[in-house]
Amino acid sequence: MRTVLIVPDSATRKAAGIRQRSRLIWRTGHSRSHYGQGVLLYHSGEVLHGFDFRGLRDAFGARIETTDPRRVCGVLGVPKNETGIVEVKP
Repeated sequence: MRTVLIVPDSATRKAAGIRQRSRLIWRTGHSRSHYGQGVLLYHSGEVLHGFDFRGLRDAFGARIETTDPRRVCGVLGVPKNETGIVEVKP
């Protein structure tokens, strides 16, 4: 599954120190994984939560581009067809 968090370029994003593109890694064996859903991890090992994604989306216009939006929504605990989670072809 290919999954990338994209935050549009802006002065606000730069001032907040947020990267423009972050590849996310899906892991099921992580201690914070719930019921086998898995978690989305940044390269640093930090977990991306649904609450954090919504904050980035609402404040900076962030989106997640993924080959599996259904799985991403499940991992983040957000409804299917959540705004800002976009399907891309592999």
